[in-house]
Amino acid sequence: SSGINAEWPLRPGSQQILAIKNRLRNVIIKSLAEAPNRHYYQGYHDVSLTMLYVLGERRAAALMSCLCGAHLASHIRENLDETSQQMKLIVPLVSQKSVELADFILQSEAGTMFSLSWIITWFAYVVNSEDTIYRLYDVFITSPPLMPVYLSAAIVLYRKHRIMEVECELSSVHQVLHNLPQHLPFDLLIKNAVELLNEFPPEIIKTLPIKQHQIMLQVPRFGYLDWSRNWGGKLLEYANTPAGIAISSSFLVGFAAFALSVYSGRFQM
Repeated sequence: SSGINAEWPLRPGSQQILAIKNRLRNVIIKSLAEAPNRHYYQGYHDVSLTMLYVLGERRAAALMSCLCGAHLASHIRENLDETSQQMKLIVPLVSQKSVELADFILQSEAGTMFSLSWIITWFAYVVNSEDTIYRLYDVFITSPPLMPVYLSAAIVLYRKHRIMEVECELSSVHQVLHNLPQHLPFDLLIKNAVELLNEFPPEIIKTLPIKQHQIMLQVPRFGYLDWSRNWGGKLLEYANTPAGIAISSSFLVGFAAFALSVYSGRFQM
C-alpha cells in the first residue's frame, strides 16, 4: 500500500467525506461521459473509489475510462445481461474440477447471484483488506476481462467442503456462497484462477452457445466444456436415460397434440 495517494487516508474522517465524494463524483462523470453508451451501475463507484485512493482524481478518471472500453465494458451497458452471462460461467468452470460440487450447487437452485457483487466491484464490496483489494486489482487490470469469473470459480472450489456441509437447498447454499470469509488465501486463489484461465481460456468458454448453458444446467451430470466437444453424442446418450426418455416422450405427445389440432382446424375450414 506504499503507492497509495497520501492525500486521502484509507479511513477518512467525517470532515473529509464530502471532499472525497466530490472527487469520486468527478471521476465517475468524467469516465462515463466520454462515450454515449456508458451507463452507471451499482458498484461502479466501488471500483472508482479504489482507483481514486490509489491514483488521485485525474489519473483515476483516465484509467476508469480505459476500463470502460475493456474490462468493465460488459457492466456499463443499459442492463446487466452480459454480466449475468459471465456469472453463468462460474459453475461450468467449477464442474471441470469438481462435478460433485457443481451438481450440489445446481441441485440447490442457488444460482449465481451470490457472485454479482464480486464481479461488478472486483471484490471491493466484499473484501475488507485494502492490501488484498489492491492486489486483486493489479491482477484484474493485467488479465483478460473475465478474470474475476475465474477467481470466483477458484474461490468456490477452494470452499468446496464448507459449501457441501450445508443443506442442499437454495437459501442455505446461497448464504454460504455469498458470505465470503475475510481470511482467504488470495495469493493461492489467484494462482488457482490463473491455472483455470490457462486450461480453459476465454476463447473457449465464450464461444459456447447459450443453449448449451441451459442444457448443462438441466443435465449437470455431464461436464460443461465436454458438450462443446461432443454435444451431439452427449445428447444422444442423455436421450437413452430414463429422464431423457421421459422428456422425449413428453415432447412427442405434445407435438402430436399440436399437429392434430392444426390438422383439425384445417379440416374444419
